Amino acid sequence: MKLSTVVWMLVIVVASFMLYKVKYQVQTMKNEVASTSRELEKEREALHVVNAEWAYLNRPQRLQMLASKYLASTDLTVNQIAEVEEIPFPNQTVAANANAKEGAVKTASLRVSKDGR
Repeated sequence: MKLSTVVWMLVIVVASFMLYKVKYQVQTMKNEVASTSRELEKEREALHVVNAEWAYLNRPQRLQMLASKYLASTDLTVNQIAEVEEIPFPNQTVAANANAKEGAVKTASLRVSKDGR
């Protein structure tokens, strides 16, 4: 046999082996992509279930029932409404601004006692 024939046969064998190897790498990658796609679809379905459960748990009727059961709140009455100035805030004074006649905003400042409160 000629040397060129042996070289070409060797090239064909190496090329065939490489093609065989690449083929199985591609199949492995396809399987990984399919597996990842299935996992992604399962996660999407789980996310839909969680969203549905969240919507079910946040129904206004259910929240109202839980609020009336666990919170000690009552409806607001007219007697409970007051001006902010009437609320007694501890250790707080309102400083008068020199431009109060012109409609400037009054600022509030906190008094700090000697003990740091």
